[in-house]
Amino acid sequence: MNPYRMGFFRLLVMGLITLASSFWVIIEKLYLIAERRHSVKKARIYASFVCKPILNYGCGDTDFGDVNVDIVPRSVSNFLLIEPSPAQLPFQSKHFGAVICSHVKEHVPNPEALEMELERVADHVFMVVPSPIFIWTWLWPEHKWVFINGKAVKLR
Repeated sequence: MNPYRMGFFRLLVMGLITLASSFWVIIEKLYLIAERRHSVKKARIYASFVCKPILNYGCGDTDFGDVNVDIVPRSVSNFLLIEPSPAQLPFQSKHFGAVICSHVKEHVPNPEALEMELERVADHVFMVVPSPIFIWTWLWPEHKWVFINGKAVKLR
């Protein structure tokens, strides 16, 4: 076979692989947005039903909650700086109707302790973790855990 033709086919295959992986990253991002929106919607419905506020734990740059907390200062409304998990939250038990905890559990040293503390301060916890079908779930350097069928698998 002609060496130029071989080079062309290799280049074509590499381009298709790059295109497919880029497409998969876009799908991952859209999935993340949809999953977070769905959790926020369910949390709002539940909290309004029980007439209690919402806690947005690990808020990042979002202000989904009536109270938004994170371990680093953020410029969102109703923000409160907290200690990293597994520190106890400065709220009374069952103060909140719902907690939104999106993409935090995979970063903490003890996910069970985090979940217990969130269940202490709220009636219902809406937890969002990265799906194990996406490559960045496994490769993101700060991820300590991957959750497969609700079971924690230690990465680092």
